[in-house]
Amino acid sequence: MSRKKKAKIENEPWNKDKAVGQMAPFVPEQCALIRTLLAAENKIRDLALFNTAIDTMLRASDLLPLRVIDVTDHNGDVVHEFTIRQKKTGAGHVVALSPETRNAIADWLLISEKNKDPEAFLWTSIGNRKTGRHLTREQYANLVKKWSSLARVDPRRHSTHSMRRTKSAAIYDKTQNLAACQHLLGHKSIGSTAHYLGVDQRKALDLAKRIKI
Repeated sequence: MSRKKKAKIENEPWNKDKAVGQMAPFVPEQCALIRTLLAAENKIRDLALFNTAIDTMLRASDLLPLRVIDVTDHNGDVVHEFTIRQKKTGAGHVVALSPETRNAIADWLLISEKNKDPEAFLWTSIGNRKTGRHLTREQYANLVKKWSSLARVDPRRHSTHSMRRTKSAAIYDKTQNLAACQHLLGHKSIGSTAHYLGVDQRKALDLAKRIKI
């Protein structure tokens, strides 16, 4: 396989031309349980990654390659918001971090050997697996399965897309504001957001449950 063709394949979305079922988002109570257990187990990196994934709603392809310089200012403090260029669309996208997430990232940077290098990847392996490279999509997916188990939910119903959908689903449920969710997810069209959140599907299922014949 030529280098050019190989690069094209690697840059294509993993779900291109595939029929992928909707993965369930985590609900607030499940997120709280996961955070509590990760903190109790002193999983500092995992807690920071979990919080960042929930807050930013980024695709794995944009979340995993984040570098220290992306989330810190010139003083090394974790920022309130930052801009990334989405790998899938090429468009710039601004995301925000909550105080809880900023604290979690700061805690991770304090114990990470890479914290002195602004260009270092933010999400790296720990222990004997240190490589300097960022976590792979497979490693991230395995972490999500573990977090599902912590929350006592079916890991088969949750994936990395659950992390992206969790906060946007909660925002839609509370506000019914699809336009806001579209902006937060970085979608080009509001139709894509409705499909991604399963809005039309949920409305159809609610109707099916109410109508009797």
